[in-house]
Amino acid sequence: MEILEPKQGRREAGLRRHSVARRGSFRRVLGVACVLLGIGVGGVGGGGLLCAAPPRFEPEMSWLENDKVRVGVDLKMGGSITSLVGRKDGRELINNFDHGRQVQMSFYSGPVPFAPRGVQPHPAWRALGWNPVQSGDWAGNPARVLEHRNADGELYSRVVPMQWPLEGVEGECEMESWVRLEGQTVHVRSRLTNRREDRAFYPARHQELPAVYTNGEFRKLVTYTGDRPFTGGALNEWVDPGPPWKSFTATEHWAALVDAKGVGLGVWQPATTYWKQGWVAGEVSKQGPRDNSSGYLAPVGLEHMDHNIVYEYETRLVPGTVDEIRGLVKGWESKRGLPAYRFEKGRMGWSVRGGVDSGVPLAGVWRLQAQAATLFLDGPATFWRAESAGTLKVNALWKAQTGRLRVAWKGIRPEDPEGSAVFEVPVGDTRSERTFSLKSQPGYKGGMQRLLLRIESLKPGETVEVESIRLEP
Repeated sequence: MEILEPKQGRREAGLRRHSVARRGSFRRVLGVACVLLGIGVGGVGGGGLLCAAPPRFEPEMSWLENDKVRVGVDLKMGGSITSLVGRKDGRELINNFDHGRQVQMSFYSGPVPFAPRGVQPHPAWRALGWNPVQSGDWAGNPARVLEHRNADGELYSRVVPMQWPLEGVEGECEMESWVRLEGQTVHVRSRLTNRREDRAFYPARHQELPAVYTNGEFRKLVTYTGDRPFTGGALNEWVDPGPPWKSFTATEHWAALVDAKGVGLGVWQPATTYWKQGWVAGEVSKQGPRDNSSGYLAPVGLEHMDHNIVYEYETRLVPGTVDEIRGLVKGWESKRGLPAYRFEKGRMGWSVRGGVDSGVPLAGVWRLQAQAATLFLDGPATFWRAESAGTLKVNALWKAQTGRLRVAWKGIRPEDPEGSAVFEVPVGDTRSERTFSLKSQPGYKGGMQRLLLRIESLKPGETVEVESIRLEP
């Protein structure tokens, strides 16, 4: 195990900051120039920079390879994945124009704007709010690597990330990543551990799980958006310039950025079917790892990032052809059942509006307190067919004067209207499992993406405790 000692820095107004003034000043001027031109700066969660790339330290790489794939992380960029090459094709897939590209962790929360102790964000990134990034910030300041090891076929990194919208400000958190090779696949496990002083309960935000940036020639998006996953249905493909990024539903839980011949990088994320994608055009003649031209892809989850959350996800990266990618994912998805959620320690991808909860980790139940007449509980983006899941079971306790539950659902297409049905539920001091029939409800048919619970007719301060939610035939 290699332990990397923390770099000596300086603290201003109680914030940990990097002392790389020259690089920061260069990037600050560059950023202002790009804003005046109406161009985005950097990569993560935002636009593409059409100006020159920022200065950067020489890479400090750590590698894994087998006969099918080679992957590398750069310790000068927070241990993010900066290189991925399929042996059969031989081309570099990952873009490294600045510290907002790569394959990396990126998380979002409030407040918006995020200006800790008066330190202001760059105007171009003011709307992002709290946004720690694994590689580094907009000014080119890299994340601080605390620990790295390359042993037993695994790359492990533990870092203090940078706040992307700020200059030289570290996040009050740590990020960890575990990278392994499994045949043609790169398996990545990612973890955020928050230690924020600010304990406010902020609204859920879209999280990139992870952010993926490919070189510009890999810009065509291929996925499946239909309502019959893994039945051989025709794939969907397009090239969409951004920003803003295009959102779409990937009902097979994968998407790929490929070249004109259908070769590129596939991403599988079992936790969501809601994705975003785009293409930064850059200069047509420059498509390399340090050029601005880049494809963007991110599976997206809607999550609250609590002050003390320990948040994990896993994903798989697959270099190869579209057929190879889809075939592998079909095997991984073969055992997926109907959506079922037990709130033992975490929210399981659910979020709340119109109230607050008791925070994480949960203690066997999800405790919610109303701040308005309706608590909105939004389930994660997934996929099921209505005819296979006609029964909803909710184990909960209503500590309220009335019990009125509106069960809502959203289909897989943006134009699909939200359907709903209203049920009365008992209130009191006893938690129990209630069964609700959805089979005959108007509009409940075909492919579904989201389950939404609306607990209505509440008074501020009244509470609901939810132990589990699940769909059954």
